[in-house]
Amino acid sequence: MTDLPAGTSKRRPAAAPASDTEDHGSQPSSSLDGLIRTATAPFAAAAAVVPAGPVPVALGAGALAVAGVIEWPIAAAIGLGYLALRRWR
Repeated sequence: MTDLPAGTSKRRPAAAPASDTEDHGSQPSSSLDGLIRTATAPFAAAAAVVPAGPVPVALGAGALAVAGVIEWPIAAAIGLGYLALRRWR
């Protein structure tokens, strides 16, 4: 067995984590930031697709209700929910 100086061990040092510098300049992002981006990606994609005005949403929900695909209370909840979420965005 080889004698090692005090404070040293045979273990290799841990590899440094890879840095991710997407849109953050030279600052590496933490794994928590990556997890948050991954978890919120579907919501960001939906927000990009949803129209900014209430007219297309109201017409779409109304058309679905007239066609019998959804009930009127559901169509009203869709319209009101859309308006509420757009207000606090």
